[in-house]
Amino acid sequence: MEKTVNGGREQFCLPGTVIRVNDIGKEGGRAFFAKVFFVTDRVMLSHIRGITGLDTMALQNWVKRKWVANPEKKTYSKDHLARFLIVNMLRDTLQIARIMYLLRYLNGTEPEDVVVPEPEIYHYVCLGIGELLAEGSEGPAAMDAIVDRVIADFDAPSADAKRRLKVTLSVMLNACYASMLKEKADRKLDEIGAPHDPKIARLINGG
Repeated sequence: MEKTVNGGREQFCLPGTVIRVNDIGKEGGRAFFAKVFFVTDRVMLSHIRGITGLDTMALQNWVKRKWVANPEKKTYSKDHLARFLIVNMLRDTLQIARIMYLLRYLNGTEPEDVVVPEPEIYHYVCLGIGELLAEGSEGPAAMDAIVDRVIADFDAPSADAKRRLKVTLSVMLNACYASMLKEKADRKLDEIGAPHDPKIARLINGG
């Protein structure tokens, strides 16, 4: 969610992507997926690479490790793309094993267990981040209220399903917000010339 400035307006990347927008919440996950899959319901790995900024080896490794389901005839669906984006947006602050656990906590392990399709989870995350970034936002202090607003259209099959979705989104939004704060701290450090390479840092510190 790196911030840039365009014509005096702040821009942020959509979560897990290198695509910059002026308003993450307005763009939303649904609008984004509608654009990506406007022509066809499947995309090639090269499209995933362009969207995420990850190289082919990394993406294929995620599939090999079962973090993302196998493609069908070397093509990827909305569910595939959503999983790539969710993992990518959370991996800076959460361990992969914990991300996988969180997704299983909400949707189980079998297709019939799914409470919320992952493209919809991504959509809700975009709406939540949009609110966190909004002018005058109370940030994480208002997280419960933010989650309630972004899932207002969710038709829960049960009270427990809604509870699990709220927990899942709270974790994801807090993790994304933490990642944004880390990026902000890194930019400040870059401005004062702090080294990125730990070997160089040790030399500077006499280690």
